[in-house]
Amino acid sequence: MTLTDIQKQIVRTEGNLVVSASAGTGKTFAMVQKIVKEITENRTHKVIAAITFTVKAANEIKERLSLDTFLHFIGTNNSFAIEEIIKPFMKDVYGSDFDIDMSTDYSVKVNTYQEAIDKIKNDGVLCKYSDPKQNFIFDLAQFILENSLACRLYLKSKYFKIYIDEYQDCDISMHKFFMYLCGELQIETFIVGDDKQSIYIWRGAYPEAFKSVMSNPNFICLHMRENHRSCQQIQNYSNLLFEETCEQYIPTEDLGNIVCICHTEANWAKKVVGEIDPNKTSALLRFKHNDVNLGASELTSNGLEYVYIPQPPISDITTNSSWLYLSIAKYIILERYSVYDVISDIPVEGNESRKTVSCVKRSLEKIEDSKHDLPKFHEYVTTLAEYLGYKTRTEHIQKLHDTISDPCFYPAFDKESYQHIAITFHSSKGLEFDQVIIFAEDYSLGDITSLYNHYVAVTRAKTKLIIVYKDSMKAKQYANNLKKILSESNLTARDVMTVK
Repeated sequence: MTLTDIQKQIVRTEGNLVVSASAGTGKTFAMVQKIVKEITENRTHKVIAAITFTVKAANEIKERLSLDTFLHFIGTNNSFAIEEIIKPFMKDVYGSDFDIDMSTDYSVKVNTYQEAIDKIKNDGVLCKYSDPKQNFIFDLAQFILENSLACRLYLKSKYFKIYIDEYQDCDISMHKFFMYLCGELQIETFIVGDDKQSIYIWRGAYPEAFKSVMSNPNFICLHMRENHRSCQQIQNYSNLLFEETCEQYIPTEDLGNIVCICHTEANWAKKVVGEIDPNKTSALLRFKHNDVNLGASELTSNGLEYVYIPQPPISDITTNSSWLYLSIAKYIILERYSVYDVISDIPVEGNESRKTVSCVKRSLEKIEDSKHDLPKFHEYVTTLAEYLGYKTRTEHIQKLHDTISDPCFYPAFDKESYQHIAITFHSSKGLEFDQVIIFAEDYSLGDITSLYNHYVAVTRAKTKLIIVYKDSMKAKQYANNLKKILSESNLTARDVMTVK
């Protein structure tokens, strides 16, 4: 790939920078190129932190970087707060009673800050609040940051730049924390996000935080608007959903890239299959797993196999050992997944000197060989976890065993190998497909959350978007609200899509 003009500007712009990047604009590519340039030009002992929301996103950045990142932090929001602030400096603020080993278990929930502090002291467990819109990890990190001079000096002396991806998914506590690093500690900060892609408001995401950075005088603000993923008609439709992007509408004569299929329960799948090019990738996106499964079954029975991607039992595990269960499952399920892949999955906080290939490989082979002997399976998983410095639970090892014992969960670990898949809408974040099928009834378009969700869903599509419309109350809400939205641009649905 070559840099576009706006990407070149992003890479060479110095100082605090915030980038508003619409779907498909190549923001990860631009951020990686900026990281490479700034690490290469750095002439000090300092390093960078590239902070993301998921381990998968962090690994993608590592894979794309063409230089040694061993000394740099590339990981998740929580791992940065825990490994760089809470674990090393909590004792500096709370006393020697907190000079202890800590693990995370987000299935443990408390109501107050003090209850969470007591849980650390008594059990060595970092937990979370019962209220999903509050964030204990970042509340604690903020308190330590403000009350530990050693912590502040450490961060200022270590990092010359912090890069934060998907900022629209930050909650209020995260936003306060990152603005403190930038404003009070004067650590140069790069932020990229898109409030239109904020689909986690229900669990505390605060897109207003991203908007506030966009107007912050301490930041240079740039916009990435050109969608390189979707065709013009799909770009038009997604841009018309929001006042700030509707002026980017460019009329097209051919409206065949978006098809709205009006259907009955009996014939929707047959109509959809008739619109799909079987030689190109496609995805059915629904909100509920049951709808995904039923939809995949009906499409398959109408002549085009769709593979349902389920949620495996280990996806429920929220301790800091969750990566290990996932890696073991991939090692057993995927033929191409090796011991080196497992080792590369070890979180950045791991002590690499203890992770020798031969020992890990022997343990993995024992685990795989014992999958039909549950007591041995438990023993070998526990042994590997202890060797790597992690703790297990009996119920979590059972979830791992349930995952690898049922082939119905295997597609979840290899969805890229299937031509046509059916997944939940939230699972599609960050993915792209030639063709996407959505249901009008899943999007009322009556509030900002539904608009954000719809935007993310439709922008997964590259060349074709199929909207399935059933004459129901929820679908009528979609139609009525879309009519209002399009009328602001003096358009109707038939100006932006083909209705059948």
